[in-house]
Amino acid sequence: MDMLTDATRPRDVVLAAGAWLGEALASDGFRWTPSKLRLQRNVDGLKHQVHVQPRPYNRTGECVEVGTILNVRDRALARWRQANPDRVISGGDAVCGHQLGYAAGRSDGRLYGDVSDGDIDLTDPAQREQRLQRFVSMFREAILPWFAEASEPGLIVGSRAGDHTNDPTSVVEWLASRDRPDLIAAYAQRYLSRIADADESYAKGVAMARSGQSSPSTTNQATALGWSVTRLTET
Repeated sequence: MDMLTDATRPRDVVLAAGAWLGEALASDGFRWTPSKLRLQRNVDGLKHQVHVQPRPYNRTGECVEVGTILNVRDRALARWRQANPDRVISGGDAVCGHQLGYAAGRSDGRLYGDVSDGDIDLTDPAQREQRLQRFVSMFREAILPWFAEASEPGLIVGSRAGDHTNDPTSVVEWLASRDRPDLIAAYAQRYLSRIADADESYAKGVAMARSGQSSPSTTNQATALGWSVTRLTET
């Protein structure tokens, strides 16, 4: 029985596809965890993760699609945050992450990809393996380099990971935890250059930090960055 082609229920299809990807990417160090719907490998104390997300509209015999998110985690960062509670906004071990599709462009010559480039349509049993094979090819061309850039302080500041992360304050905290405060201001300015009218919000965060106010929420990323950069480089 070939689970990849024979599975019909969306959950079973996703599990079979994840197992297939885990086997295909085993030589790259990844392992499939079905209970988490996640591919993961450990590299130099970091966790490289790819989360497979079934669509809520999946229906047996009608549609089976998944999206993908990737992220890097560092247990040492979690310990550093615990030791520096007055200098951080974030908690836990997350360094950076975003939709996998944003990193996919390198595989076809584009600078960036689109969210949909990380989606996989598994509806047609006859096409599942072919589509997974295309995903693996893209993964090796574009996503493995993304993980390499996101795992090195000197590279993340100018990378897709740094540009598109959903929480830039986590990146600057990671740089501080890795004793690279010299990279923080330049990274923040690069990130802010992508946000319209960010200067006033950033200045507000700086003022909050200098006046001793507690950390703001990350709802306004420019304000959060202003507070974080100031706390990490001036105290």
